[in-house]
Amino acid sequence: MEPQEIKPNDINSITRFLTAFGDPTRIRIVTLLGNKGRLNVGEIAGEFEISRPAISHHLKILRDARIVDHKKRGQEVYYWLARERLATNFRALADLATSFNHGD
Repeated sequence: MEPQEIKPNDINSITRFLTAFGDPTRIRIVTLLGNKGRLNVGEIAGEFEISRPAISHHLKILRDARIVDHKKRGQEVYYWLARERLATNFRALADLATSFNHGD
């Protein structure tokens, strides 16, 4: 396989994606949404011992990394896992890793 060149936009995208997984709370949120599906912020916050604003902050990071999708309904914002994008990002990282020439 030919080594892949990483474009600057892709580097930013990869950085956001990996940064989002750099926190145990965000990994737990992703797991929760993966297991339970669409939940509002209050339902998500109810599963944690941190404040609702802190959960909202973590959700923003996950949104920015395009790991979760969201929709506002009335006063509530509902979140769900962007499964296809998540799978695509993990496949792209795996493809990148296997394209490296290790020299050994």
